[in-house]
Amino acid sequence: AAQAVDMFFCFLGTVAGDLALTLAAQGGIYLAGGILPQIAEALTGSRFRERFVDKGRYRCYLEILPTYLLTHPFPALLGLRALVRCDRFVIDRADQHIAVS
Repeated sequence: AAQAVDMFFCFLGTVAGDLALTLAAQGGIYLAGGILPQIAEALTGSRFRERFVDKGRYRCYLEILPTYLLTHPFPALLGLRALVRCDRFVIDRADQHIAVS
């Protein structure tokens, strides 16, 4: 089982690094959902970060990019709550457009 978890984090690190480069991530990569919160302790001792930054000449870019693990059971609801806070949410009734500052 430990070998399977290690493999999982290796694959996750590789894919997360690829996505960070593909999407030109800034500010960090956020991991959430699935089994991750239940095996969070195994993440810190895994090779995830090693595989995340192992991208040749792009290593320097990825080394300074932080990775975060969201452990809240419903992170999407937190995001939605922040999105519709009264001080950030504006409705332009003339065009029926919704703008978020």
